[in-house]
Amino acid sequence: MKRVLLIASLLFVFSCKGDNLEIDGRDQIVFNQTVDDIAKDLPLLQQTKFKEALDIVYHYRTNATNNDEQRWSAVRNLLDGKNSDEVFELAEKIASENGFTWNRNQVPLANGIPLPGSIISEEEVPQEEVEINKISRFDFRVSNETEGIRLDPFFFDKDGKELQLDKVSNATVEVFSGGQVIYTQRATIDPNSMDALYRNNGILVKYVNLDPSKIQANHVDVLVRIPHPERYLTQRKSVQLPDNLVAGKVENKVDSISKVINKDISMITTLSNRFMQNIAKKNYSAAFALTRNNDWATFQKFSSDHSIALLENSKIKDTKVLDGDEKVTVVETNVSLEDNTTKRYILTLENLNNKWFIVNLK
Repeated sequence: MKRVLLIASLLFVFSCKGDNLEIDGRDQIVFNQTVDDIAKDLPLLQQTKFKEALDIVYHYRTNATNNDEQRWSAVRNLLDGKNSDEVFELAEKIASENGFTWNRNQVPLANGIPLPGSIISEEEVPQEEVEINKISRFDFRVSNETEGIRLDPFFFDKDGKELQLDKVSNATVEVFSGGQVIYTQRATIDPNSMDALYRNNGILVKYVNLDPSKIQANHVDVLVRIPHPERYLTQRKSVQLPDNLVAGKVENKVDSISKVINKDISMITTLSNRFMQNIAKKNYSAAFALTRNNDWATFQKFSSDHSIALLENSKIKDTKVLDGDEKVTVVETNVSLEDNTTKRYILTLENLNNKWFIVNLK
């Protein structure tokens, strides 16, 4: 009889596959199966964060004096019927209540989540971690050299002032052609030499590492992703390839908007317009809900931002997608301000946990 029930349970689990999978906490076997199914449906980064979310619930919402079986039973009861978004939201709430920073878009924690009793106060945070938090965004200059594509990154604080790194930073470089990743490279960025005439902190993507058979145009798009305590910082640019590399095997430069996001363009422009319109109507709470930005970590910071206030009573003239891929998209919006002047805004949107959010406005 137990075997029949188990088979029925597993059949139910597999029949529930879809875009909005939920945890089934009826027993440990079904719980593990639904957790695995949900994790497999998430992007690679989010899979690790989902495991961290489960660890947070386990360590902070169950009784440490109970045995492991009793504690996981409590976790199953707490998470029964929840989807991935709800699990992430619960973990973020628990982290906030217990005085540590954690969210689904944060870089996976190298040493795992902080355990109860191990959290130090803000005054005790090492100075080097405080310095990392000062980085709000980065950019990079692209140039073609004899051996490859050179990327020179620059870091800025929230006021736009360039920052000098005081230690090595890691980066991931992805090269796209026709919307597909054709090369991935891990790199390190040496601390900036602010007083030097020549910065020696660049990244070189060698031409010999690019497979000509995968290059679909006479240019490629380069995306650089840098870990940050709150979330990945990303920047993406298009770069022309030397004629001798493409050797006439591909057609002339095409629209750099990745084919991967063509189906999302309408939704992305609608989201951008809704964000701008909500601000124009002073519906700040609705606009804030569409964002993920370190400078706007709280509603108070967002609603008091001077650049946001300038958009009150503005009217959108036109909106278009300038560039993008399945992870990051850049949108241009021209608006008529309250004083009847026209201003151009650039919005950066990022796909986080299969949802698009506004991550920058300038």
